[in-house]
Amino acid sequence: MARLSLSNWYVIASILDGMEASGANDAQVAEALGVVPQTIANWKKGLGQPSVGDIREFITRFGGADEEEILYAQQVVRAKKAAAKGLEFDSRFNAILLAKGERHYNRIFNWEPERVHGPLQTDAFHTKVLKPLEGTSDEVADFGRDFKVRRAKTLRNRTDPFTAQFFLGEAALGWLRELEANDRRDQLDYMREWNSLSNFEIRIMAGPHTFHSNFHLFQPANSPTAGPAFVFTQIRDRTWCIEEPERVKLYHEPIEPNWRRGIPLEEYLDAHRDRLA
Repeated sequence: MARLSLSNWYVIASILDGMEASGANDAQVAEALGVVPQTIANWKKGLGQPSVGDIREFITRFGGADEEEILYAQQVVRAKKAAAKGLEFDSRFNAILLAKGERHYNRIFNWEPERVHGPLQTDAFHTKVLKPLEGTSDEVADFGRDFKVRRAKTLRNRTDPFTAQFFLGEAALGWLRELEANDRRDQLDYMREWNSLSNFEIRIMAGPHTFHSNFHLFQPANSPTAGPAFVFTQIRDRTWCIEEPERVKLYHEPIEPNWRRGIPLEEYLDAHRDRLA
């Protein structure tokens, strides 16, 4: 796939993923949307794009009919029409693009200074630590947990060559003290399980670093279905997916020197066995 803008790529990837999952071809999608098959072929190449109504109808029929994903895709279509650089939305919307990146990009780096990464969390961590801390309703908490489980499944089901690095600040493991001993062991064992998989590596930063806030960096690394390199980052009420190369570079440059100073997960857990028991 040609390197496109992030918004253009997301629309294309959503169409391709929906068609693959549903088994629909260009003619079937065209008939459902009331367009000619060549229009669908063009959309898949980034030539033109669906309207906000088209993308709603497509996801409803072929993409799982998830209302939040529909609304996000419509916002992305609007951003593309406005020729916006990057994507800035509320604190949940851009997580959908983060999940799409985990499906298609071949080099993924995740930095979380204070909490365990979403896909690495157990049910107990989500429901017994995060839910009461954030004061969310059962419905919101269940939605968040389901989303993390889907992300984890997507990453672990990938069969193409890719690498995913999870870098945690030491403070993130301190949150495990809020769990009972059995739940704490389960969380650590689950992280060990991820770390044992060939595509994944977890390290702990126990000293000073130059990362500042949390972020996720996605690089194509020869993936034929990825879009441009981008960074996902967030504050309390906003998230950004940054695609300008000069800004992405600012996030990429400190990774290697900080990663070298990180402690491999097993080494860290062995050294702090008693404290984390």
